[in-house]
Amino acid sequence: MSELILAIDPNQDALALLQETLEEKEYEFLGTQDGSEGLRMAILEKPNLILLDASLVTGEPDISQHLRENPNTAETPIVVIAGEEEVDPNRDIDDYLVKPVDPAQLLAKVEAFARNGQRVKKIISSGNSELDGKMGGGLPVGSLTLIEGESGAGKSILTQQIIFGSLQDGFKVTLFTSENTVKSLISQMQSLDLDVLDFLLLGKLRVYPMELSGLSQQAPNVLLQAIKRGRSQRVIIVDSLTSVIAQSSTKEVLSFFESCKRLCVGGTTVIIVLHSQAMSGEVARPVRSLCDAHLQLRAEQDGQRLIKTLEVSKVRGASNVTGAIVSFDVEPGWGMRVIPVSKARG
Repeated sequence: MSELILAIDPNQDALALLQETLEEKEYEFLGTQDGSEGLRMAILEKPNLILLDASLVTGEPDISQHLRENPNTAETPIVVIAGEEEVDPNRDIDDYLVKPVDPAQLLAKVEAFARNGQRVKKIISSGNSELDGKMGGGLPVGSLTLIEGESGAGKSILTQQIIFGSLQDGFKVTLFTSENTVKSLISQMQSLDLDVLDFLLLGKLRVYPMELSGLSQQAPNVLLQAIKRGRSQRVIIVDSLTSVIAQSSTKEVLSFFESCKRLCVGGTTVIIVLHSQAMSGEVARPVRSLCDAHLQLRAEQDGQRLIKTLEVSKVRGASNVTGAIVSFDVEPGWGMRVIPVSKARG
């Protein structure tokens, strides 16, 4: 049986567009312009997904709140169709679809939520519970994250851990990488017991090796256009941006990050990996402020041991973890292993 989608929108033209797009892909569709009728239909018909216009959650009554309070619909995923200025990350809904509605984005959201018929996670997990705990549970879905560190500090290892955790939780991932070929990435992750080959073969992981340094100042814009084409994937990772922005001006770098931030409004999670020295202080301060999460990696020599540390500078919605420091080892066949700071320093 096809998944049932319920749309509640006062605008008849908007409903017609949703219906045409979804029925073309063989979804069952129910639609109404009336909020109260929509609540009744949600309880009786038990849809796999509810699409709500923002006007029905920002005023009185708040339809999304009524849906959450009713035990028959409390776990039904809700996607709100809204203008950028209407997006509220603190509202108890599952995702946003930004107006004007793009059919490809609509179908991507529907596929991500409706197939399960239940609410999906709002957190991107690293697949390592100890590491997640230091980040307040994980990275928020729909966030812009900056991972910074010097060479050899473990940036790519952390990135691969996040890729693995995301895929395990059902997210689709696109990786733009200057650090690996597809073959070397799979081999490296397998050596850390992070096998993602099946995800790659099933199309849930897409890997695009980057060679953009020769494009000079055009490189950030070329990469940005590629990211936008791949935004139907729920998680987009760039490892690393360092060579891409090597010849870019302050304005161009800020514009790139601002554009990535706008993509996050639609529910895409963007993770950018960067060498610590890639940005001057003039650029780094506003970029770090713009990001929802900022993770800093360091490698320090302690006698004959090289200690890697991760500092959680900030994670949106998890202020209690700000400043948390994690020490870790990387072991073949094991991956990242969190170790107590006292032991690391011992």
